[in-house]
Amino acid sequence: MATDLLQTYYEWANATEIKVLDWVDPDGGWKVHPMADYPLADFASVLAICVGYILFVVFGSALMKLGIPAIKTSPIQFIYNPIQVIACSYMFMETAIQAYRNGYSPAPCNAFKADDPVMGNVLYFFYLSKMLDLCDTVFIVVGKKWRQLSFLHVYHHLSVLIIYYIVFRVAQDGDSYASVVLNGFVHTIMYTYYFVSAHTRDIWWKALLDADPAHPVRDHECAGLLHVLSPLPRYAPDDPAHLFGVRSVAVLAVRQLLRALVRPCAEEGFHC
Repeated sequence: MATDLLQTYYEWANATEIKVLDWVDPDGGWKVHPMADYPLADFASVLAICVGYILFVVFGSALMKLGIPAIKTSPIQFIYNPIQVIACSYMFMETAIQAYRNGYSPAPCNAFKADDPVMGNVLYFFYLSKMLDLCDTVFIVVGKKWRQLSFLHVYHHLSVLIIYYIVFRVAQDGDSYASVVLNGFVHTIMYTYYFVSAHTRDIWWKALLDADPAHPVRDHECAGLLHVLSPLPRYAPDDPAHLFGVRSVAVLAVRQLLRALVRPCAEEGFHC
């Protein structure tokens, strides 16, 4: 029974994936992607992860609010944050190096090779890193840090994961590299800050970040805005899903930041 249900799900997901990718790239360039069969790079996987993530946020939060004591996550984050620093700095440097070696420009319209993507491997690694980023929400929920759990936080993680599944499948080269460089750089600084702030209070470069150890969701809002401000990946044709995703994150981030600005400065944890 379970096997039949799983088979039915995969058949539906594979058929849906073809429709989605054909809609995004009607020219069919995604069909010659040499890395399309990489693990987790399919619609069935990303949809299952997204549904599982939403279920965890909803039911995990409900269970924790029933009286389960908060779980101390600092020992795990002591390992998690350096892993993120290493991964993000690698993606930032590797993408920048590959762009330099292949004569890429910060301006749009770089060479796009659908069947031999220069940026294919690093984009795949970047896509996987968006799954690792979901652990941020796990730490928030099990630690019962409810002020950090906003709709924007959840929406940002989900939308970025879905967007970069599409980017990896249909925009696996060319201008897509720019957002990886920017995001990798920002997240390297962000997770370095998280790691350092767990050991000391006096961080001279704290003022350079829109961050607060008690409210790391602020950094996700900034990262979301930087996604929007970064050069859009070059799609053939332009991807309406990507445009909707980055613009909706921008609107939600601005709304969240405006709400924070009008709150009383005396409210604990906020800085005006």
